[in-house]
Amino acid sequence: MTKQPFLTVAMPVFNGQKYLKEAIESVLAQTYDNFELLIIDDGSTDQSVEIIKSIKDPRIRLVQNERNYGVGYTRNVGIDEAKGEYMAWMDCDDLIHPQRLEKQLNYLLQHPEIGICGTWMVRIGEGREKTLKSSTNPEIIKASLFFYPSIYPATAMYNMALVKKTGIRYDRRLLVAEDYDFYFEASFHFPLQNLGEILYSYRASETSIMKKYEDQEAKMLEFHTIINKKAFDKLALEKNEENLIKHRRIKSKHVFDNWKDYMDSFNWLLLLKEQNKKLNLYNLNAFDEVLGNMFYFVSKKSSQLGLRVFFFYLKNLIKFNQKNSGSIFKLFARCLIKYNKF
Repeated sequence: MTKQPFLTVAMPVFNGQKYLKEAIESVLAQTYDNFELLIIDDGSTDQSVEIIKSIKDPRIRLVQNERNYGVGYTRNVGIDEAKGEYMAWMDCDDLIHPQRLEKQLNYLLQHPEIGICGTWMVRIGEGREKTLKSSTNPEIIKASLFFYPSIYPATAMYNMALVKKTGIRYDRRLLVAEDYDFYFEASFHFPLQNLGEILYSYRASETSIMKKYEDQEAKMLEFHTIINKKAFDKLALEKNEENLIKHRRIKSKHVFDNWKDYMDSFNWLLLLKEQNKKLNLYNLNAFDEVLGNMFYFVSKKSSQLGLRVFFFYLKNLIKFNQKNSGSIFKLFARCLIKYNKF
Protein backbone atom coordinates (compact mmCIF):
# COMPACT_ATOMS: atom_id res chain seq x y z
CA MET A 1 0.00 0.00 0.00
CA THR A 2 1.33 3.42 -0.94
CA LYS A 3 -1.11 5.29 1.31
CA GLN A 4 -3.04 4.63 4.49
CA PRO A 5 -6.26 2.84 3.47
CA PHE A 6 -9.48 4.52 4.54
CA LEU A 7 -11.30 1.19 4.44
CA THR A 8 -10.33 -2.38 5.33
CA VAL A 9 -12.04 -5.30 3.64
CA ALA A 10 -11.49 -8.29 5.94
CA MET A 11 -11.77 -11.78 4.44
CA PRO A 12 -11.39 -14.82 6.73
CA VAL A 13 -10.24 -17.94 4.86
CA PHE A 14 -10.14 -21.59 5.82
CA ASN A 15 -9.70 -24.11 3.01
CA GLY A 16 -11.58 -21.89 0.60
CA GLN A 17 -9.60 -22.58 -2.56
CA LYS A 18 -12.61 -23.45 -4.75
CA TYR A 19 -14.10 -19.94 -5.00
CA LEU A 20 -11.34 -17.84 -3.41
CA LYS A 21 -9.87 -16.29 -6.55
CA GLU A 22 -13.30 -15.23 -7.77
CA ALA A 23 -14.12 -13.69 -4.38
CA ILE A 24 -10.85 -11.72 -4.27
CA GLU A 25 -11.36 -10.43 -7.81
CA SER A 26 -14.84 -9.31 -6.83
CA VAL A 27 -13.30 -7.08 -4.16
CA LEU A 28 -10.50 -5.76 -6.36
CA ALA A 29 -13.04 -4.70 -9.01
CA GLN A 30 -14.86 -2.26 -6.70
CA THR A 31 -15.60 1.30 -7.83
CA TYR A 32 -14.13 2.53 -4.53
CA ASP A 33 -10.43 1.71 -4.35
CA ASN A 34 -8.86 3.27 -1.24
CA PHE A 35 -8.96 0.04 0.71
CA GLU A 36 -6.77 -2.78 1.89
CA LEU A 37 -7.93 -6.34 1.41
CA LEU A 38 -6.93 -7.98 4.67
CA ILE A 39 -7.04 -11.74 4.14
CA ILE A 40 -6.75 -13.77 7.34
CA ASP A 41 -5.89 -17.40 6.70
CA ASP A 42 -7.02 -19.60 9.58
CA GLY A 43 -4.66 -22.52 9.11
CA SER A 44 -5.75 -23.68 5.66
CA THR A 45 -4.37 -27.02 4.48
CA ASP A 46 -5.41 -26.66 0.82
CA GLN A 47 -4.06 -24.26 -1.82
CA SER A 48 -5.71 -21.14 -0.37
CA VAL A 49 -2.48 -19.39 0.65
CA GLU A 50 -0.85 -20.12 -2.71
CA ILE A 51 -3.86 -18.63 -4.52
CA ILE A 52 -3.71 -15.49 -2.39
CA LYS A 53 0.01 -15.01 -2.99
CA SER A 54 -0.41 -15.51 -6.73
CA ILE A 55 -2.63 -12.41 -7.05
CA LYS A 56 -0.35 -9.39 -7.40
CA ASP A 57 -2.19 -6.36 -6.07
CA PRO A 58 -0.65 -3.97 -3.51
CA ARG A 59 -3.97 -3.67 -1.70
CA ILE A 60 -3.82 -7.30 -0.56
CA ARG A 61 -2.35 -7.98 2.88
CA LEU A 62 -2.14 -11.57 4.10
CA VAL A 63 -2.13 -12.48 7.79
CA GLN A 64 -1.76 -16.14 8.76
CA ASN A 65 -2.89 -17.69 12.01
CA GLU A 66 -0.43 -20.20 13.46
CA ARG A 67 -3.11 -22.87 13.24
CA ASN A 68 -6.86 -23.23 12.80
CA TYR A 69 -8.35 -21.27 15.69
CA GLY A 70 -11.91 -20.86 14.41
CA VAL A 71 -14.02 -18.05 13.02
CA GLY A 72 -14.51 -16.11 16.28
CA TYR A 73 -10.78 -15.85 16.86
CA THR A 74 -10.18 -14.95 13.22
CA ARG A 75 -12.78 -12.18 13.23
CA ASN A 76 -11.09 -10.67 16.29
CA VAL A 77 -7.82 -10.74 14.35
CA GLY A 78 -9.59 -8.80 11.62
CA ILE A 79 -10.68 -6.10 14.06
CA ASP A 80 -7.20 -5.87 15.59
CA GLU A 81 -5.34 -5.82 12.28
CA ALA A 82 -7.60 -3.46 10.32
CA LYS A 83 -5.89 -0.22 9.31
CA GLY A 84 -8.96 1.47 7.89
CA GLU A 85 -11.31 3.84 9.68
CA TYR A 86 -14.09 1.62 8.35
CA MET A 87 -14.11 -2.15 7.86
CA ALA A 88 -16.23 -4.38 5.62
CA TRP A 89 -16.50 -8.15 5.94
CA MET A 90 -16.33 -10.46 2.94
CA ASP A 91 -16.57 -14.26 2.90
CA CYS A 92 -14.05 -16.14 0.78
CA ASP A 93 -16.60 -17.91 -1.43
CA ASP A 94 -18.98 -15.00 -2.13
CA LEU A 95 -19.31 -12.13 -4.62
CA ILE A 96 -20.15 -8.46 -4.17
CA HIS A 97 -21.76 -5.82 -6.35
CA PRO A 98 -19.13 -3.47 -7.90
CA GLN A 99 -20.54 -0.51 -5.95
CA ARG A 100 -20.99 -2.26 -2.62
CA LEU A 101 -18.09 -0.58 -0.81
CA GLU A 102 -18.81 2.84 -2.28
CA LYS A 103 -22.48 2.79 -1.33
CA GLN A 104 -22.04 1.49 2.20
CA LEU A 105 -19.16 3.81 2.94
CA ASN A 106 -21.06 6.85 1.65
CA TYR A 107 -24.00 5.93 3.88
CA LEU A 108 -21.85 5.59 6.99
CA LEU A 109 -20.07 8.87 6.27
CA GLN A 110 -23.45 10.58 6.01
CA HIS A 111 -24.75 8.89 9.18
CA PRO A 112 -21.89 8.93 11.72
CA GLU A 113 -24.18 7.66 14.50
CA ILE A 114 -24.57 4.26 12.75
CA GLY A 115 -21.99 1.74 13.94
CA ILE A 116 -22.76 -1.19 11.64
CA CYS A 117 -24.38 -1.18 8.20
CA GLY A 118 -25.49 -4.27 6.30
CA THR A 119 -27.24 -4.77 2.96
CA TRP A 120 -29.74 -7.07 1.35
CA MET A 121 -28.31 -10.03 -0.52
CA VAL A 122 -29.06 -12.81 -2.96
CA ARG A 123 -28.29 -16.46 -2.24
CA ILE A 124 -26.59 -18.27 -5.10
CA GLY A 125 -25.04 -21.69 -5.64
CA GLU A 126 -27.81 -24.13 -4.75
CA GLY A 127 -31.03 -24.29 -6.74
CA ARG A 128 -32.89 -21.09 -7.59
CA GLU A 129 -31.48 -17.75 -6.54
CA LYS A 130 -33.23 -16.32 -3.50
CA THR A 131 -33.32 -12.69 -2.43
CA LEU A 132 -32.87 -12.14 1.31
CA LYS A 133 -34.13 -8.90 2.81
CA SER A 134 -34.05 -7.48 6.32
CA SER A 135 -35.50 -4.39 7.96
CA THR A 136 -34.12 -0.93 7.23
CA ASN A 137 -35.50 0.46 10.50
CA PRO A 138 -32.77 0.56 13.20
CA GLU A 139 -35.31 0.04 16.01
CA ILE A 140 -36.77 -3.03 14.29
CA ILE A 141 -33.27 -4.36 13.60
CA LYS A 142 -32.40 -4.04 17.29
CA ALA A 143 -35.64 -5.64 18.49
CA SER A 144 -35.40 -8.47 15.95
CA LEU A 145 -32.01 -9.47 17.34
CA PHE A 146 -33.82 -10.80 20.40
CA PHE A 147 -34.98 -13.64 18.13
CA TYR A 148 -32.72 -13.86 15.07
CA PRO A 149 -29.88 -12.13 13.18
CA SER A 150 -31.27 -9.05 11.42
CA ILE A 151 -27.95 -8.02 9.85
CA TYR A 152 -26.52 -10.43 7.29
CA PRO A 153 -23.00 -10.84 8.69
CA ALA A 154 -20.95 -10.98 5.49
CA THR A 155 -22.62 -7.81 4.22
CA ALA A 156 -21.65 -5.72 7.26
CA MET A 157 -19.47 -2.62 7.25
CA TYR A 158 -18.28 -1.12 10.55
CA ASN A 159 -17.50 2.38 11.75
CA MET A 160 -14.34 1.25 13.53
CA ALA A 161 -14.19 4.20 15.94
CA LEU A 162 -17.61 3.29 17.33
CA VAL A 163 -16.92 -0.45 17.39
CA LYS A 164 -13.58 -0.11 19.16
CA LYS A 165 -15.05 2.34 21.67
CA THR A 166 -17.43 -0.37 22.90
CA GLY A 167 -14.67 -2.94 23.39
CA ILE A 168 -16.93 -5.70 22.01
CA ARG A 169 -15.20 -8.88 20.95
CA TYR A 170 -16.32 -11.97 19.08
CA ASP A 171 -17.09 -14.87 21.41
CA ARG A 172 -14.59 -17.61 20.56
CA ARG A 173 -16.90 -20.28 21.97
CA LEU A 174 -19.26 -19.76 19.05
CA LEU A 175 -18.14 -21.71 15.98
CA VAL A 176 -21.17 -20.28 14.20
CA ALA A 177 -23.51 -17.42 15.19
CA GLU A 178 -20.52 -15.48 16.52
CA ASP A 179 -21.60 -12.55 14.37
CA TYR A 180 -25.21 -12.76 15.63
CA ASP A 181 -23.87 -12.51 19.16
CA PHE A 182 -21.62 -9.58 18.21
CA TYR A 183 -24.48 -7.61 16.64
CA PHE A 184 -26.77 -8.34 19.58
CA GLU A 185 -24.21 -6.82 21.94
CA ALA A 186 -23.46 -3.92 19.59
CA SER A 187 -27.13 -2.96 19.26
CA PHE A 188 -27.11 -1.65 22.84
CA HIS A 189 -24.25 0.74 22.07
CA PHE A 190 -25.20 2.30 18.74
CA PRO A 191 -27.82 1.99 15.95
CA LEU A 192 -27.49 -0.69 13.26
CA GLN A 193 -28.79 -0.22 9.73
CA ASN A 194 -29.40 -2.13 6.51
CA LEU A 195 -29.30 -0.63 3.04
CA GLY A 196 -32.42 -1.72 1.15
CA GLU A 197 -30.44 -2.80 -1.87
CA ILE A 198 -28.92 -6.10 -3.01
CA LEU A 199 -25.17 -5.54 -2.92
CA TYR A 200 -23.97 -9.01 -1.88
CA SER A 201 -24.17 -12.52 -3.37
CA TYR A 202 -23.96 -15.23 -0.73
CA ARG A 203 -22.89 -18.63 -2.02
CA ALA A 204 -24.65 -21.58 -0.40
CA SER A 205 -21.84 -24.08 -0.88
CA GLU A 206 -20.14 -26.99 0.77
CA THR A 207 -17.35 -24.66 1.92
CA SER A 208 -19.53 -22.38 4.04
CA ILE A 209 -19.30 -22.65 7.82
CA MET A 210 -23.08 -22.69 8.20
CA LYS A 211 -23.24 -25.66 5.83
CA LYS A 212 -20.87 -27.55 8.10
CA TYR A 213 -23.06 -27.16 11.18
CA GLU A 214 -26.60 -26.85 9.82
CA ASP A 215 -27.29 -30.58 10.27
CA GLN A 216 -25.68 -30.72 13.73
CA GLU A 217 -28.71 -29.70 15.77
CA ALA A 218 -27.06 -30.23 19.15
CA LYS A 219 -24.17 -27.94 18.24
CA MET A 220 -26.44 -25.24 16.85
CA LEU A 221 -28.54 -25.49 20.02
CA GLU A 222 -25.44 -25.02 22.16
CA PHE A 223 -24.36 -21.91 20.25
CA HIS A 224 -27.77 -20.24 20.28
CA THR A 225 -28.33 -21.01 23.97
CA ILE A 226 -25.29 -18.87 24.81
CA ILE A 227 -26.84 -15.95 22.94
CA ASN A 228 -30.35 -16.57 24.27
CA LYS A 229 -29.10 -16.41 27.86
CA LYS A 230 -27.56 -13.00 27.18
CA ALA A 231 -30.89 -11.84 25.75
CA PHE A 232 -32.76 -13.19 28.78
CA ASP A 233 -30.48 -11.20 31.08
CA LYS A 234 -31.40 -8.01 29.21
CA LEU A 235 -35.13 -8.58 29.83
CA ALA A 236 -34.67 -9.98 33.35
CA LEU A 237 -36.02 -13.40 32.37
CA GLU A 238 -35.29 -16.62 34.22
CA LYS A 239 -32.70 -18.65 32.34
CA ASN A 240 -34.25 -22.01 33.16
CA GLU A 241 -34.57 -24.84 30.67
CA GLU A 242 -38.33 -24.43 30.33
CA ASN A 243 -38.02 -20.82 29.19
CA LEU A 244 -35.12 -21.57 26.88
CA ILE A 245 -37.14 -24.35 25.24
CA LYS A 246 -40.12 -22.05 24.70
CA HIS A 247 -37.91 -19.43 23.11
CA ARG A 248 -36.13 -21.96 20.89
CA ARG A 249 -39.44 -23.43 19.73
CA ILE A 250 -40.65 -20.05 18.58
CA LYS A 251 -37.52 -19.38 16.54
CA SER A 252 -37.15 -22.87 15.09
CA LYS A 253 -38.62 -24.14 11.82
CA HIS A 254 -40.10 -27.21 13.52
CA VAL A 255 -43.86 -27.36 13.02
CA PHE A 256 -46.22 -27.53 16.01
CA ASP A 257 -48.56 -30.51 16.17
CA ASN A 258 -50.40 -29.74 19.41
CA TRP A 259 -52.37 -26.84 20.84
CA LYS A 260 -50.33 -26.68 24.06
CA ASP A 261 -47.10 -25.79 22.27
CA TYR A 262 -48.93 -23.12 20.30
CA MET A 263 -50.43 -21.59 23.45
CA ASP A 264 -47.12 -21.79 25.32
CA SER A 265 -45.50 -19.83 22.50
CA PHE A 266 -48.27 -17.23 22.44
CA ASN A 267 -48.08 -16.73 26.22
CA TRP A 268 -44.29 -16.45 26.02
CA LEU A 269 -44.64 -13.64 23.49
CA LEU A 270 -47.09 -11.87 25.81
CA LEU A 271 -44.62 -12.22 28.68
CA LEU A 272 -41.86 -10.70 26.56
CA LYS A 273 -44.15 -7.79 25.73
CA GLU A 274 -44.87 -7.15 29.41
CA GLN A 275 -41.22 -7.41 30.43
CA ASN A 276 -40.21 -4.93 27.75
CA LYS A 277 -42.98 -2.58 28.85
CA LYS A 278 -41.60 -2.70 32.42
CA LEU A 279 -37.95 -2.26 31.48
CA ASN A 280 -38.30 -0.20 28.29
CA LEU A 281 -35.36 -2.10 26.83
CA TYR A 282 -36.62 -1.84 23.25
CA ASN A 283 -38.73 0.78 21.53
CA LEU A 284 -42.25 -0.38 22.45
CA ASN A 285 -43.74 -0.09 18.96
CA ALA A 286 -40.76 -1.78 17.34
CA PHE A 287 -40.75 -4.68 19.80
CA ASP A 288 -44.51 -5.12 19.40
CA GLU A 289 -44.07 -5.30 15.65
CA VAL A 290 -41.40 -7.98 16.00
CA LEU A 291 -43.56 -9.92 18.46
CA GLY A 292 -46.47 -9.70 16.02
CA ASN A 293 -44.25 -11.08 13.28
CA MET A 294 -43.22 -13.96 15.53
CA PHE A 295 -46.88 -14.62 16.42
CA TYR A 296 -47.62 -14.96 12.71
CA PHE A 297 -44.57 -17.23 12.31
CA VAL A 298 -45.75 -19.48 15.17
CA SER A 299 -49.31 -19.55 13.79
CA LYS A 300 -47.97 -20.51 10.38
CA LYS A 301 -46.00 -23.37 11.97
CA SER A 302 -49.21 -24.53 13.71
CA SER A 303 -51.45 -24.55 10.62
CA GLN A 304 -51.94 -28.32 10.75
CA LEU A 305 -54.14 -27.70 13.80
CA GLY A 306 -56.72 -26.19 11.48
CA LEU A 307 -58.85 -23.05 11.33
CA ARG A 308 -58.84 -22.83 15.11
CA VAL A 309 -55.32 -21.41 14.78
CA PHE A 310 -56.40 -18.91 12.14
CA PHE A 311 -59.28 -17.50 14.20
CA PHE A 312 -57.16 -17.40 17.35
CA TYR A 313 -54.55 -15.44 15.43
CA LEU A 314 -57.12 -12.93 14.15
CA LYS A 315 -58.60 -12.46 17.61
CA ASN A 316 -55.30 -11.92 19.42
CA LEU A 317 -53.10 -10.04 16.98
CA ILE A 318 -54.39 -6.77 18.46
CA LYS A 319 -52.46 -7.62 21.64
CA PHE A 320 -49.33 -6.75 19.70
CA ASN A 321 -50.88 -3.49 18.47
CA GLN A 322 -51.13 -4.68 14.88
CA LYS A 323 -54.03 -5.15 12.49
CA ASN A 324 -52.20 -7.79 10.49
CA SER A 325 -48.76 -9.34 10.28
CA GLY A 326 -47.59 -11.40 7.35
CA SER A 327 -49.97 -12.72 4.72
CA ILE A 328 -53.40 -13.29 6.26
CA PHE A 329 -54.67 -15.14 3.19
CA LYS A 330 -51.71 -17.48 3.16
CA LEU A 331 -52.28 -18.36 6.81
CA PHE A 332 -56.00 -18.97 6.14
CA ALA A 333 -55.19 -21.32 3.24
CA ARG A 334 -52.62 -23.24 5.30
CA CYS A 335 -55.04 -23.68 8.20
CA LEU A 336 -57.92 -24.61 5.90
CA ILE A 337 -56.04 -27.55 4.40
CA LYS A 338 -54.19 -28.25 7.69
CA TYR A 339 -50.80 -27.92 6.02
CA ASN A 340 -48.17 -29.70 8.09
CA LYS A 341 -44.89 -28.61 6.48
CA PHE A 342 -42.79 -25.49 6.76
